[in-house]
Amino acid sequence: MADSFRSPPSACGPDDSPFAIPDRRVSPRFHTVCFDVTVERSGGAGLFRARDISDSGIMVHSHAALPIGEPVVVSLSERLAIPGTVLWHDERCCGIRFERPIDCAALLRTGAEHKRADRRCSVRLTAARLATTYAENGIRAVKVVDVSHRGMGLAHDGTLARDMLLRLFLESGIEREARVRWSGHGQAGVRLLEPLSCDELARVTGPESRFAPLVPDAAMAD
Repeated sequence: MADSFRSPPSACGPDDSPFAIPDRRVSPRFHTVCFDVTVERSGGAGLFRARDISDSGIMVHSHAALPIGEPVVVSLSERLAIPGTVLWHDERCCGIRFERPIDCAALLRTGAEHKRADRRCSVRLTAARLATTYAENGIRAVKVVDVSHRGMGLAHDGTLARDMLLRLFLESGIEREARVRWSGHGQAGVRLLEPLSCDELARVTGPESRFAPLVPDAAMAD
C-alpha cells in the first residue's frame, strides 16, 4: 500500500510529525520520542536524536544534510535495524521513510524490553581518537574506541579503575568529566557527566565510523 506524506514542517516540533499515516489508519498513530538512533549510510554512520516515529517513518534531528532519496538503515539498537529512504531534510531535521510499514508501538515496546533486559544495548559508534585523562593517579594517554552521547569505551594501560573520576581531553578539542563504570583487560567504559552534542559526537567518530558491537561488561547504556 502506498503511503502519502506531507511536506516537511516549517519548524520541527513534537506536534508536527512529517509522516502522514497510510489510509488504513483511522487516526494518526505517531509517537513523539526522544532517543538516539544510528543512521547508517554508504559512507559511514552517525548518531541522531529521534523526535517522531510512526508506522511509516521517523524524523530525526540532523547535524548533517542527508541527500534526498539516499537509502539508509535506521538502527534503534543492535537488534532493531530498519531500512529506509531519506524523504526530506531542512537545516536541522530529516525525515526518513521506512522501506515497509512497521508496527512502531510494538517496536518501541520491544526496544524498551531489550534495554531493561540488557543494559549494554545502547546505540554506540566506533571511534579511533586519542585522548588524555587526568585523574587521582596522574595523567595517562588513552584511546577512544567507541562512543555514544553519554559514554565512551576506552583502551588504556590498566590504570583506570571502577568509580574513578576523570577529566578527559580529546585530540579534537572536546573536554568532559566522566566516571569509570567498569574496567578490565585494558578496556574501560566511562559515563560522561555532560552528554556530547550531535556536532561533538561527529567530531569524535569521524566519517568512517560504524555501529559498535556489544562488548562484555560494556556500560554505555542510558
